[in-house]
Amino acid sequence: MARGAGRRVGGAWCIFVLLVSLSACGGDGGTQTTDLGDPATLGQRTFAQWCAPCHGVEGEGNINALEAPALNEGGDSYLLTDAEILDGIVKGGTQEGSNMQPLGEFLAVEQQMASLYFVHTLWSDEQRATHEAAGGHTPPTPAPTE
Repeated sequence: MARGAGRRVGGAWCIFVLLVSLSACGGDGGTQTTDLGDPATLGQRTFAQWCAPCHGVEGEGNINALEAPALNEGGDSYLLTDAEILDGIVKGGTQEGSNMQPLGEFLAVEQQMASLYFVHTLWSDEQRATHEAAGGHTPPTPAPTE
């Protein structure tokens, strides 16, 4: 083996491992085929693939170093309007200093909306009622992603 070849192979291996690790947070880079069937199932699958790596399988939040907030009844996402939640999904986190990746370019509009409504299922009945009473449940019309 030529001198320095081991370093090149080692360096390439490190880059490969880094890319594989990063791809685990946020899905497959937008190459998936979207099944636009049942919106509830689509929302659950989209959440599991794109949101759960940071927010937790049950939306419990704070599961890793990114400290993504809880989206379930343990958090306060129910105090946000649907437009604010969708904005966070499409453009990135809604909190100042958020590290959340914008997902608008990776998710079809149907996935964005299904994810929004799946987050509603993570709240208690009382939180859903509070969200609706405050006018939070105003389904926005997202701009199509290109």
